[in-house]
Amino acid sequence: MKSETVFWLFVTVGALVATGALLGYSDGTSEVFSTADEIHPLAQDCLGGHGDEVEHYHTELIISVNNEFVEIPGDVGLNDGDCTMRQLHTHSTNGVIHIEMKEQGVEAPLEAFFDVWGKHFDKTGFDDYRVDADHELLMFVTTQENGTENREQVTTFETHILENNQKIELVYREKA
Repeated sequence: MKSETVFWLFVTVGALVATGALLGYSDGTSEVFSTADEIHPLAQDCLGGHGDEVEHYHTELIISVNNEFVEIPGDVGLNDGDCTMRQLHTHSTNGVIHIEMKEQGVEAPLEAFFDVWGKHFDKTGFDDYRVDADHELLMFVTTQENGTENREQVTTFETHILENNQKIELVYREKA
């Protein structure tokens, strides 16, 4: 073979290898679906401020990941972009979600709060903690009836409707 032919053969093979490497390159991260990418309409609605609400009640949210409690930040949904106050928000890190509605009887699903917070949440997991062969996400709801607490495991996850004085526990853990 002529030296010019050998040169172009190496250039062609090198270009093909480089193209294949670029097309097959992965930085090790994969694009994982997040419910926070599709915002619930209630999470987009701006209340404006205290005094504009017709209904006002509270739900407590407790999250643990592998036996470590996750702190829910204070001021989630407050001074959020061009909105002074979302209808679902927090004031402190105590896990209390304030549900302040402009209209009577509007049901607030739990997913709307997670959308305000900007975190993924559904039956597949919380934030970056996803259900897989080794991990599970459990949800418990405690309500009060006639002074008695009633705690039950539920599977409603993102569609669960927030009610006054509920305690919602999300537990992400290794499967037993």
